[in-house]
Amino acid sequence: MRHDRRHALASLGALALTPWLPAHAQARERPVTPPLAEGPFYPRAFPADRDADLTRVAGQPGRAAGTPLEFSGRLLDTRGRPLAGRAIEIWHCDEFGQYHHVGAPGGSGDAAFQGWGEATADGEGRFAFLTIKPPPYPGRTPHIHFTVRDGRRRVLTSQAFFEGERANERDFLYRGLGRGAGLLTMRLESAGEGLRGALELVLGG
Repeated sequence: MRHDRRHALASLGALALTPWLPAHAQARERPVTPPLAEGPFYPRAFPADRDADLTRVAGQPGRAAGTPLEFSGRLLDTRGRPLAGRAIEIWHCDEFGQYHHVGAPGGSGDAAFQGWGEATADGEGRFAFLTIKPPPYPGRTPHIHFTVRDGRRRVLTSQAFFEGERANERDFLYRGLGRGAGLLTMRLESAGEGLRGALELVLGG
């Protein structure tokens, strides 16, 4: 099963990219991805299952509740050159609005949802995750937290959003991005039983 999961994630990374990236992806000089606050829900402890498939947890039966989401993209510099070998982490709430690994009482969330995951950008800067589309919760539009590391050093922390969400314009962080919101907003398309979307993440000097 672990082999099948790795194969599926590798396939996602190979598909990632050009059709779903915004128009600015074609520009020679890419705008830098805007940073956003980490927020209060970064894990205090990490799960033993540290892969890029958040829809299943080793030792737990079944798949996470919610709509499956293939989240992929590329990590680039401002000249469009791939940044290989960087680690990308994501974390977000489960289908019931609960964050995991943040000290909440056991059993308060979906036990089949991993809550946090990690991938490494390949030689073309590609990365891919299999997760669920997070729901809104009071005060926030649906979003995925992410951070990019170069070794142990964090080089970008931000959040990914979804095009067409009614709550986007009521979300204080999304509104504060102004024109930069488009650089963090992905368009979703149908993908089998779920959805897929991609973002280009651009690091400055």
